Amino acid sequence: MAAEHVADQAEPGAIGVRRRTQPGPRPESFLPDHMQPVEISGPEGMLISIETAAGWSPMQPAPLRMGLMVGEPYRLRIGGVVGREGEELFPSVRVLAKLAAPPGMAWRFPVEVVVDEDDLRTALGGGLVRRVVYASCEPERPDIVPGAWFDVRPGDDALEVARTLGDPVAEVVIGNRVPARDGAP
Repeated sequence: MAAEHVADQAEPGAIGVRRRTQPGPRPESFLPDHMQPVEISGPEGMLISIETAAGWSPMQPAPLRMGLMVGEPYRLRIGGVVGREGEELFPSVRVLAKLAAPPGMAWRFPVEVVVDEDDLRTALGGGLVRRVVYASCEPERPDIVPGAWFDVRPGDDALEVARTLGDPVAEVVIGNRVPARDGAP
């Protein structure tokens, strides 16, 4: 049986240089080219927090601006809903595509996600709200019109409807579910 001893053939300090590719994120996937600024706003008094590897960030008043990786889901915590003090929601947000901002100006043009009082009431009442933000394909309209939204018909998929109108750039799902603890479903 033959064994290759890399340490015998390599320069000092080169152990581990020729290892096989491992699954999971790689440092190059965290380059700024894969990050999109997002601003989440809502009604007066709404507080937002995002889950990080170290736990939940401190609650901050809306609007909250943050950089999110394209394609990765993130969990948020929303509280401070007027008339529903002490209750919290745990929506998820996912950036579907990066906006084409001029070089060095991405933070001036974030994807704007607006959570309104109706969304919060519906979710706190046990309903599910799915919002898809899209960039319009109509040349005479701005790419994203803040505050312009509509409900899709029952049975229609919000993401598919958004695809017929433009390019989907973000998705937010708000429901009244508490996140699992310690890996429990």
